[in-house]
Amino acid sequence: MKNKTFYLFLFIILILCCLGYFIFTQVSTQVLVARVESSSIRDSVTGNVKVHASATFDLKAEASARVDWVALLPLGETLSVEQNQTLIQLVKDDLDRQMERLILDKEQHDERKKEGSPTEILLNIKRKELSSIKELLKHEKVSSYELEVLQNEVDRLDTHVRLEKLSHQHFIENHNLSLLNLKAQIDKRSIKSPIDGDFSSCLVAPGNHVFAGTLVGKVHSKDRIVEVSLNEDEYQGIQTGLKAGVSFFSHPNKIFDAKVSALSATVDTHSGIRKLFLTLSEKSILIPVGSSGRAEIIKSEKTEALIIPRKALVGDFVVVEQGGVAQFRKVQTGSKNLLTVEVVKGLRAGERVVVETPHLIKDGQRITPTIITVQK
Repeated sequence: MKNKTFYLFLFIILILCCLGYFIFTQVSTQVLVARVESSSIRDSVTGNVKVHASATFDLKAEASARVDWVALLPLGETLSVEQNQTLIQLVKDDLDRQMERLILDKEQHDERKKEGSPTEILLNIKRKELSSIKELLKHEKVSSYELEVLQNEVDRLDTHVRLEKLSHQHFIENHNLSLLNLKAQIDKRSIKSPIDGDFSSCLVAPGNHVFAGTLVGKVHSKDRIVEVSLNEDEYQGIQTGLKAGVSFFSHPNKIFDAKVSALSATVDTHSGIRKLFLTLSEKSILIPVGSSGRAEIIKSEKTEALIIPRKALVGDFVVVEQGGVAQFRKVQTGSKNLLTVEVVKGLRAGERVVVETPHLIKDGQRITPTIITVQK
């Protein structure tokens, strides 16, 4: 009796297992699939973007003084400036007074010179006397001693006149040097823009005291350079002149055309990142320095290729839907970009691959496909 009950129990369990397996195999999972299409594909890589100015200048004070006025207050909006435009003016009242003193000294010196030299007037008189005495000496009406005395006096006066002219020349030279030196000191009190660009930040305000060498602001050029960071293994095939598309978080609805203008010669040993630089084709829109975004570098473009969505890949495999059953298949890929990938081997045009969470599907599992269009 006990044996019959045991065998009956085993029979019921076997029936339940078979029933469960049958139900399980008949359950179908809803999946999204896309057809393998023959279309064009861009072989590209993407990277993070950071915007730099093509030239950045630190403005530093060349003299110690108090700030008189600034063209841009700290935390103010960026100001468009021209080359040699004064951006920060330091107090220069003391230098202005020295300039007035130099100008006044020159004017007074010129007035004295205009009035003439008394010594030079006396010299002319003595020269005439000397000429007369020489004539009298010919007729022996004066002694040679009187002639010698007068000649010595003429020589003395002549030397004095030449010293006066030399003193005048030295005054002019010293005055010019003092003037140039003072102008240089005054120029150092005016902090000017070295380029046409944008006065982006000012670190001082009127009334602040600055010292020589103090950083007081920054000026950026209007031209921009876009820095793109790529993984080292994605750098193969990258060269200058390649086309690129850039999107900035500050302009989310627009793709900017660009070209690769330079390649970094080094790789960051810690992150494995290598950088390249793009030049934007459109110059009219000014992208703020420090802006971020994404860039797609187009290595090449194929006009005819079998393509599938990139998210259909699970390593080197895809899940193919055949008659409502999932089939894992190994594929060989070629060109790829952010959205699509070229299949060189393993698929035929028209076949359908799972594009939503294919890694959760099991080989041989029953699936119910819903076809979607491949986004290119």
